[in-house]
Amino acid sequence: RFAHLADVHLGFQKFDSLKKIEQDAFEGIVSQCISRRVDFVLVCGDLFHVNIPDMGTNTFAFEQFRRLKESGIPVYAVYGSHDFSPVSKSIIDLLQAAGLITKVTIPEGASGKTRLGFITDPKTGAKITGLPGLKAGREKDLYENLDREALKAEEGFKIFLFHGAISELVSDTHGDSMALSLLPPGFEYYAGGHLHKYTPREYPDYPHVIYPGTPFCGYHSDLEYNARGEKRGFVLVDFDDRVTDVKFVVIENAKYEIIDTSCNNRNSIRVDAELRDCAKNINPQGKIIIIKLAGELSTGKTADIDTAAVKGGLMEAGALAVNIHKNQLTSKEYNITGVKGKNREEITHNIFAENIGEVITRQEELAGESGVSLAKRLLEELAQPKQDNEKKREYEERVDSRALGAMEIDINDS
Repeated sequence: RFAHLADVHLGFQKFDSLKKIEQDAFEGIVSQCISRRVDFVLVCGDLFHVNIPDMGTNTFAFEQFRRLKESGIPVYAVYGSHDFSPVSKSIIDLLQAAGLITKVTIPEGASGKTRLGFITDPKTGAKITGLPGLKAGREKDLYENLDREALKAEEGFKIFLFHGAISELVSDTHGDSMALSLLPPGFEYYAGGHLHKYTPREYPDYPHVIYPGTPFCGYHSDLEYNARGEKRGFVLVDFDDRVTDVKFVVIENAKYEIIDTSCNNRNSIRVDAELRDCAKNINPQGKIIIIKLAGELSTGKTADIDTAAVKGGLMEAGALAVNIHKNQLTSKEYNITGVKGKNREEITHNIFAENIGEVITRQEELAGESGVSLAKRLLEELAQPKQDNEKKREYEERVDSRALGAMEIDINDS
């Protein structure tokens, strides 16, 4: 039996109340792995939200992986797109150096091919290999150059770890996806990461393609999905020479309330009054509150709706956090043309995708979908907040280093 998890995004939450839920969810998974006596654990990318998280997040992670090690449960992991850096180390590397996890690595290619070795789990004999999620879709080159014959010739119960979206499972606006056919066929289980919803699929030549989803939240939009009933957790897999059972294990995270207000053809003052009334009629104590405003106001400005005051009142009444989504709110009187999207991540992608055609360059990686991916990653790195007790110079150097890393520029080689 093994456990499969991904997209924990430790360190993503900045508010103490949400950080506790984030850590409690992961600690709950570790406790379940121990109590259910799994033989090993697979971590398929984005265990951390950044490659070098804050000290508190690091300490917590080491404590949890030490619990697994003391219980005799090995952990096999690949990088995700968030906890990988092309020019610096990751906390994943420190966990491996401490003997707490085994990183599934990429060997050197031979004759232009990417030849992957297998790690054999000593207790079960399961054979494990895979590829990490890198930056700007660069992992596609590794998949295209895989030595598939060597992988197919390997006998035994084989597991392939990967971190990336399969095109057949996502919308066109997702970006950074790859065709299912890029995965090497002939494995019994494909342990995926990157998609934040539990997604089990079966295909010819690919019997079990599984994404466990995030255990709590890796994007702001995940909280809305949670509030609407999305279950979070991890996957348990029983096997002998074949997979015999796949079970999704739910990990409870928080209580939610959602205030969903349609603003179509309505006055901004009336919407503001209704929002205040709705906030007064719920009990926010110990809950995460999601406020969603969408539609086109007939009169008034979107700024007339005082969401800050509503948020302040809910926090004073004991809410753990209040997330406000109003990126789909517009006004006929004060209309600003912009791209559409269901959430912040999709809007960001659409903005870059719409404007990338204006970029004239001979460098292919700066144009098209790879340019969009790079722009998104660079924006994310430049938006990193200053950490507690971090000096201004240290903060600026860290952001500079991460931004250069996103662009795969190593100034030490200059």
